[in-house]
Amino acid sequence: MKRVGILALVLCACFVSAAWAQRQALRPHIGKQHSIHHRALKSFPKANGASGNSSVAARAAARQGKVWELGTPGGTWASMGDVNDFGVAVAQGELPDGSTHNFAVPLFGSRAGEWIDLGTLGGTESGWDEGLITISDTGLIVGHSASTDQDRPHAIAWTEKSGMVDLGTLDDVGYPTYNSSYAAGVNKMGTLIVGWSGVEQSCLGCAPSLPVVWTPTVVWKNGQLVTKWNIHKLDTAGLGVITKWYPWAVNDFGQIVGEGSGDNGEIVGVIWTPLRNGKWKLTPLPAVADYPSSEPFNINDRGEVSGNIEPADGSVWLPAFWKPLDPSRKTYSDPIMLPMPDGGFANCYTDGINELGDLTGECWGDGGDQAVRWTTKDITFSQVLGFPADWSWSFRVNNN
Repeated sequence: MKRVGILALVLCACFVSAAWAQRQALRPHIGKQHSIHHRALKSFPKANGASGNSSVAARAAARQGKVWELGTPGGTWASMGDVNDFGVAVAQGELPDGSTHNFAVPLFGSRAGEWIDLGTLGGTESGWDEGLITISDTGLIVGHSASTDQDRPHAIAWTEKSGMVDLGTLDDVGYPTYNSSYAAGVNKMGTLIVGWSGVEQSCLGCAPSLPVVWTPTVVWKNGQLVTKWNIHKLDTAGLGVITKWYPWAVNDFGQIVGEGSGDNGEIVGVIWTPLRNGKWKLTPLPAVADYPSSEPFNINDRGEVSGNIEPADGSVWLPAFWKPLDPSRKTYSDPIMLPMPDGGFANCYTDGINELGDLTGECWGDGGDQAVRWTTKDITFSQVLGFPADWSWSFRVNNN
């Protein structure tokens, strides 16, 4: 789905963490299947009508630091998905002809602010699933693009040297109906890619999908060494009720977080732990009785997991994180709830999490839709980040 007239706002959060010194915590009022799917789609018309937020957002932005206004790559909208520790941001955006491509945008240096078109796999567009593009600290970018296979989305990896590479689907390794794929996350070292492979287009929530990880091998091709990515189905044992799987992120220790959903509305947050035999073990993340559903969206190298928790009916989203309880990371805490910021917000989720425990995400309600930050170091703290516009989201945060 395309959006018209979106101001390309960037919350790449390239603030120095020291500048994020905590002030007096705000008093709390008390998923994106990724917010980017049903939450943002519902909020778009409402957010445009939130006329009272722009001056508040502008004042907040002025207090906090620089906002990079990057415009668009020539069309009417762009949506940033991630930024690495070297200040390279990645996005999906529209070209003047109306097609959707993946892009990189350096924030510093001689090419600062330049939209770098990553191309496509030969299909008509890369698709619209905002936030589903990420970048490692090595410059490896992962996402998805429409292929020449009836414009089905295929997961992609891109580097400046290789250009765009088709990561394939589970159809390639013996699952014939799983003929589309999405790459949703890559670790900072650029050594693991995670996502899912689905039936037909497998748009989020509309068709069965299976969780996958891609691992690299180095092979000779045309007289030079190149990286070949191999797809593997992740473990789903013990959760037979789940038919749709969405691994969102992976850290440098090989831990993978994501969620699964069932046809009757079940949602379960999970973590896959790497084993010595090259496989991964599936474990549900702890849940609490009043909020049995959870959506973990990201994990840092300390093993802390960001996301949200929900009651069984999904009527409210509450920001939360989980932390490991032992050095081997075999056990995790119950979800630790984070506060709603002041301003009439009823729902939140956390998405970005860095190694310092900075969290970013989105809240919505009577206060409109706004990017928000929290910290694992003070679970009473929350703050609307603010933009010189009516509404904003935040997906990721880097270590700076």
